[in-house]
Amino acid sequence: MAKHTEERRIIDMEKNGLLEIIAAHRTGDALDEIMAQDKDYQETLARQQVAFDRLDELELTREQRSTINQAITANNHFGAVYGAVAYRFGMGDGIRVRMEMEEIMRLPQ
Repeated sequence: MAKHTEERRIIDMEKNGLLEIIAAHRTGDALDEIMAQDKDYQETLARQQVAFDRLDELELTREQRSTINQAITANNHFGAVYGAVAYRFGMGDGIRVRMEMEEIMRLPQ
């Protein structure tokens, strides 16, 4: 019964946007600061720039550049949406674990 109540509270938080608010806050400036210091992210960013520079060297037509741009934009959007959903999912899991730990701590020793 308690587990059902906990899940209901998490669903209510999601509906009321609490997880959305937390996710928006944590994926803005706070995340930018972390990414600026993250070695893997910085290496990936550098590889991306090399790839874009190579595309520029190909001297593609406007139509070809537009098609590539659309594909890159769609892929970036997919990655962003996937990441946002995964982040919210992880936040929900974290809240559930915290609530379950609180229930365990309330059990008689």
